[in-house]
Amino acid sequence: MALEAGMTGMNIQQRTAKTLSQPGRSASPDATRVPAEELLRAHEDRLAVTYDHVGVGIVDIDQTGRILRVNQEACDLMGRDAADLLGRSIFEETSPLDVAQDLDQFRRQVAGEIDRYTIEKRFTRKDGSHFWAEVTSSSVRDASGNFLYAVRVQHDISARKEAEQARCAAEERAQLLASIVESSDDAIISKDLDGIIRTWNSGAERLFGYSAREAIGKPVTILFPPGREDEEPAILARIRRGERIHHYETVRRRKDGTLLDISLTVSPVRDSTGKITGASKIARDITDRKEAERKLQESEQRLSELLAAIPAAIYTTDAQGKITYFNQAAVEFSGRTPVLGSDEWCVTWKLFNPDGTPLPHDQCPMAVALKEGRAVRGAEAVAERPDGTRVPFIPFPTPLRDSSGKVIGAINMLVDISERRQAETQQRLLLDELNHRTKNNMQMLQSLLFSAARTAHSEEARKVLNEASARIAAMAAAQRVLYGRSDASRFAAEEFLPAVCETIRQSLPPEARIECGAARGVLSNDVAMPLALILNELLTNAVKHGIKDHARHGVRVSLAERDGHLTLCVEDDGEGFDLEEVRQTSSGLQLVLGLARQLRGTFCVTKNPSRACLDFPAAKS
Repeated sequence: MALEAGMTGMNIQQRTAKTLSQPGRSASPDATRVPAEELLRAHEDRLAVTYDHVGVGIVDIDQTGRILRVNQEACDLMGRDAADLLGRSIFEETSPLDVAQDLDQFRRQVAGEIDRYTIEKRFTRKDGSHFWAEVTSSSVRDASGNFLYAVRVQHDISARKEAEQARCAAEERAQLLASIVESSDDAIISKDLDGIIRTWNSGAERLFGYSAREAIGKPVTILFPPGREDEEPAILARIRRGERIHHYETVRRRKDGTLLDISLTVSPVRDSTGKITGASKIARDITDRKEAERKLQESEQRLSELLAAIPAAIYTTDAQGKITYFNQAAVEFSGRTPVLGSDEWCVTWKLFNPDGTPLPHDQCPMAVALKEGRAVRGAEAVAERPDGTRVPFIPFPTPLRDSSGKVIGAINMLVDISERRQAETQQRLLLDELNHRTKNNMQMLQSLLFSAARTAHSEEARKVLNEASARIAAMAAAQRVLYGRSDASRFAAEEFLPAVCETIRQSLPPEARIECGAARGVLSNDVAMPLALILNELLTNAVKHGIKDHARHGVRVSLAERDGHLTLCVEDDGEGFDLEEVRQTSSGLQLVLGLARQLRGTFCVTKNPSRACLDFPAAKS
């Protein structure tokens, strides 16, 4: 600008000299020079003052963009002193995002392709902040048109840009909101304070069956079934008070007349001044949920009725063991009314183990089921009522889990086994009496046979009577094992075999040795007598005919289970015998074969070493 001012002064002097030299002018050059110079200085002073106080930023730059001169407004805008700016490139102060556009235009200006251009760009202040400016770059050229420098006028437009950005953001938000509203599966409706529908999205069309053309401008009560019309004035009154209505469940009517269960959320709509002008309404179809709730309620009612009808005591707890439900049978069982939310683990007053020792509630089967997250089976306990009576019972605690598998509680059924215990006691007494009488009768019969054998005159008679006595003894051994257990229908193989073998050994010569071994297994009571008789025949035969030296050799008896079958083997070191050869002549062997058929088994004999084996089906579990 200083160069421009100098040129201006030169032109004034030239014009003044030219004027004074023209004919008809009376003034002399000396007379006019002083006022012209003063005028020029005054003009330059005014121009400098104007340059600094013009109210816009002005920057002079050379053809490389280097700052030649800058006014105070430009310094203030860019946050730097004039001394800091002079000599720097104007493009160093430009945001990197806008350098390329400005530099391209400036190069064209220097080249003379354009004389002026205007752009909007961002500047970077010294503190790193940015501001927007509208820059008009004008060329200053000499008389030949050569580029001397550019005068750039900068207007701060940050406020306008912020307003534009805010407006764009608002428009984007409005567009986004409109898109969300239109694409929502929920019905979204707006209405004025008179209840007239103003907007109606596609979700509303799908839910209520009315198109937007049909619904807009109509009162919202076109959706109300008979008997629901009074809801709208109450809703509008709350909206006028600025209240919001959350999840209001009601019923509305579709265009085809069908009714819907819906959930409403209604909010006031305000204008820019905050005045309430209407309401927005979101309606969600909850028909399926209501139907599911109804079915769940009916299911819970049926379950409650079922649990109440079951004669066994049933109760439930939460995950911490607090009682949450009990049926009437639980009250009768425990002799008290449990306190929901307070009683823990069990509905009973006191608990005991079957042996009579106290059982703390927090160690009862229900507590174990909850703490360990597993069903407990096979346990027994005794409950004591407040009146002192005791009830033996079997619990069936089972954890309850949610969809993720987390334990949320448990259910327990307490089965009173008092009558079963009494029946077992009576049965035990009966079995003891039966065992006693059977044992006495067998002993009496065995004594009679033994006595008869001693007095018999015939060797054949003595043999028959002794064999009969041995068979009676084997049957008695089986009977002792059978009736010596609480469950007389089944007994353990490992108890049965040694007992019978020992009884048979007593009827054999003293030097006879029997080695007995049985795997763990279960025998049914209908196997006991036939198996004892078979053992008696096989052992007696092995001792009499298979062993020559009792001191060195013995009889080996085994009972093993495999693949659902039991195999009884009697083995000795003798030569053995041919089954077919002695089948018809040995009464004992015929007895064995008959008893094998009774057991649905097969009997076989091998020689060297001598072995007799019976294979028969094992008892089912």
